[in-house]
Amino acid sequence: MVFAIVLLGVSPIVVEAEVKDTALTVDAGGVELNITKKEIKEELSYQKQLVEELKNADDNEEKIVKEYLEDNDNAIANKIGNSKESPEFIDTYIINDETQLVFTDTEVMLDTTEISNENEATSEEEELLREEDSNESVISSIKEFGETVIFGQKVHAAGSKTVSARHTRTVYAKISGNKLFTAGIGAKFTYNGTKVTAQTTENYVKVNGISGVAWSVHNKKNGVQKPSTKKRVVYQQATAKSGITYKGNGLVVEEKYIRVNLECNHLGKVSKSSVVR
Repeated sequence: MVFAIVLLGVSPIVVEAEVKDTALTVDAGGVELNITKKEIKEELSYQKQLVEELKNADDNEEKIVKEYLEDNDNAIANKIGNSKESPEFIDTYIINDETQLVFTDTEVMLDTTEISNENEATSEEEELLREEDSNESVISSIKEFGETVIFGQKVHAAGSKTVSARHTRTVYAKISGNKLFTAGIGAKFTYNGTKVTAQTTENYVKVNGISGVAWSVHNKKNGVQKPSTKKRVVYQQATAKSGITYKGNGLVVEEKYIRVNLECNHLGKVSKSSVVR
């Protein structure tokens, strides 16, 4: 029969098995890896236990994740670590409004997000909003900037607000619990119901060394994307590379592209997203 690893319905991997707890043959790009049904069940239990610990915790999510990974063995990650190729799966758990946990075959990723309360925009922030896309005609600008002309006088309509947010993704090695790298982005958005502008308040990509393996950061880029006057995306991206030195020569062992995004629309709705591949 055909059996699928669909731990939470994401990225299924098709495997073949006959019955009971015999080894399941995972087809990973032409390379076979034997995984038992018991190991799949243990993977689910492994994930759910860490999720429950995070849901019951008040703080220190990073410490909880690191210590859990250090203290708990993972049969599938160990088996994959000894193979030339590996299957891939991605399981995502929502811990709460601010925290999300992502499991892959060899890594665990912790996403955290903080969003401030809405505040009245300062005169400087109003000016930044007013200057956005100022190439429009006067009439169009009056409409876009929320201004009203009354008896020949131009009066700025009340209601421009600001909201600040920050988003991080931290990647851990599933086998050891070692923190590999963290990417973070912070932004302040000013909006008035018609348009939005954005400023970066913090941005970074940090790597952590592991015994015998060094991680480095390349091609760092931070910016603000402007899909329309009603949407802004603030991002930080980079490539993290791990390598070893052999006979005086540096060898790249693994390369990961990482990007974190904060997005806000003209109504002040903030969302986040992350990519690691």
